[in-house]
Amino acid sequence: MHPVFVELFARPVGWLLIGGTLIMVAIGIGVPLFIRHRERMERAAAERTPKR
Repeated sequence: MHPVFVELFARPVGWLLIGGTLIMVAIGIGVPLFIRHRERMERAAAERTPKR
């Protein structure tokens, strides 16, 4: 097996690296999606609220 694959898959540090990378990617994708969702909710609530 290739030495890089041995480091990534056969040692605990490799699994931590893979897990940490997936978490960082998920945060990078999830935060903008969450912000867009909240903005959409706030915009809908503002449209429902009568203006004075």
